Order: sequence, then C-alpha cells, then structure tokens
Amino acid sequence: MNCFDFDQTIFKGNSMRRFFFFCLLRLPYLLLYLPVQIIVALLYAVRILNKDAFLRMAEGFVLFVPCKRRFVQSFWKHNFRRIKEWYLQIRASDDVVISASPQWLVQPACDLLEVTCIATDASPKTYLCGTHCYGAQKIAYFQRTFPQTQPKAFYSDSLSDEPMLRLAEKGYLVSGEQVTLAFEGGRRLA
Repeated sequence: MNCFDFDQTIFKGNSMRRFFFFCLLRLPYLLLYLPVQIIVALLYAVRILNKDAFLRMAEGFVLFVPCKRRFVQSFWKHNFRRIKEWYLQIRASDDVVISASPQWLVQPACDLLEVTCIATDASPKTYLCGTHCYGAQKIAYFQRTFPQTQPKAFYSDSLSDEPMLRLAEKGYLVSGEQVTLAFEGGRRLA
C-alpha cells in the first residue's frame, strides 16, 4: 500500500483554508471570525499556542457554518479538480490518504478517489477533537488502522511528516508536480 499526505501533496493548496474562503464567499458574516484567526496565528507564531490548539481555534469557524454536509459536498464539487494530475495517474484502490485536516472534510474527496482516508477526528458540530493527525501523530493514527504494517511508500510535501517518511520503505517529497525520492529504508538520502 502507498500512503499520501493530502494538503499540498495530492491536493493543490490547503483544503481547510480553501474551505474557509469557499464558505466566506457564501457566508459573509464569517469575516467576523478573521480577527480570531489572526490572533490565534500570532499566538502560535510566538509559541504561546501549540499546533493542536492553533488548528482547533483557527478552524473553529465551522461552528458557524449551517448545513455543513451540504457545504462540504458543494466544496468538493468545485474543488475536486484540484487533485494533482501526477497522483491521478498512479492512484490505486489500496492507497491511504493520511491528513491533518479533519476527517469530515477530507473523507468525501477520498470517497470520490475510492481510497482509504485517515484524518483528524473532529466533530463538525462541536469541533471538539483530540490530537491532530500531524507529524509523529500520523504514525499513531496509521497504526490504529493498520497495525504492524509498513507502507510501501509515503508521499508528502513537508518534512513535518518525516516520521511517516521514515516508516515507509520509500519516502517521497512532493513540490508541485515534482516527486523526489528522499528516504529509503528509514534513512534520508543525500
């Protein structure tokens, strides 16, 4: 099985950020949430907030989105075309997408791709969640679903996914449409 990060890896952009602006165009009152996002970003930048708290608060706008399921369906109707071509060419039915974005947002795209989705478990109604599926936590999320399994390959746009890149037989870094072998057998290549 091959595993893939989602945002910036097989999807052009950050799905949660794009979902915010998608909702903002249709729900202008979400502009009132921008100051919260700016303050939270500043608190994260000066390391007052950790990554989990930052993401939880920055993504909290979903509490103010009515008919969330309908918005998510409409979002993917408009944004599914942002799945990168290189991925569509190699996609296989046993692929696994592992994302820090919330499951309720990424799952519909994975359903369209007909692949398995592992993502941050967050309620779209309360936006309560545990630890984000980010960095070393991706291994914990992956092993809960696939215990004792080593991915054949893992693809990511970021070295924050180094634990998964090392876990896989081969780890690839993705920049735009360019895919480069960066890890093999748990070791970083020069």
